[in-house]
Amino acid sequence: MRVSGKVTGLDPIRKQIALFPKEVQRPMDKLLIQEVRTLAVESARITLPFGLTDKPFKRLAARIKTDISRIFKRADNLGAAYKQLEAADPALAREYWRAEKAGEKEKARRILRRLCAKAGLPIGSIRPELHQSARKARYGRVPDNAEPLAVISKGEALERYIAKVQRQIGAVKAGWIAAAKALGGSVRGVPRWANTGAHKSSRGTALVKQGAKGARIELQNQVSYAPEACNDAQLRQAERRARLRLQNAMAQKLKAMASRIFRQGK
Repeated sequence: MRVSGKVTGLDPIRKQIALFPKEVQRPMDKLLIQEVRTLAVESARITLPFGLTDKPFKRLAARIKTDISRIFKRADNLGAAYKQLEAADPALAREYWRAEKAGEKEKARRILRRLCAKAGLPIGSIRPELHQSARKARYGRVPDNAEPLAVISKGEALERYIAKVQRQIGAVKAGWIAAAKALGGSVRGVPRWANTGAHKSSRGTALVKQGAKGARIELQNQVSYAPEACNDAQLRQAERRARLRLQNAMAQKLKAMASRIFRQGK
């Protein structure tokens, strides 16, 4: 015996199902953009100096000042550089010291230039290339045992150089934040030193590419020294976490949409 029958009432649902792919794509793209924006901020957090609070800035700023002050000595505050000068010519070093103590500034300057020449220590203006070549320790820092490399004639110039280098802190983080902002919407909770407002030259982009299987977004940090400030392994881990969050969010969204469509069809 053959039983045949007809199930009625499915026409409205069929129409909804036909529209389902288009309806799905829009919220899925929105979820993707939202998660990639979160990934960009997370990338900023795990970029040197680690974190998005004022503490890492203060620590690194202090470290930068210590590093630069270790290799560049002010002419009016030689510190450890005096030992190098003394080793080069003890008698001339004593003569310099006497002139300095007696307030004979011009004589002291002439002797100091002679001493620096004998010790092989450049004296004059700031030479940034010496700072860069001295950054041999982890994270591009100057080793604790580094010796003075130059004497700076004007102490104010040294202070200005330190301040200039300190202002660069957070430039790579700002590149990630710029990429997040390129996706639209606001990015909250980022301290000024790591935001685009403090680093207007920092560049970051988010390239949205539409394909047959949906949208694809590629984040790019265009700060020239970004590779040195970013840990590739940590970035890959952040990407995996973002992918899992996106998959979970999409599954929840699909479940909610399917439930709504079937409720509407009843």
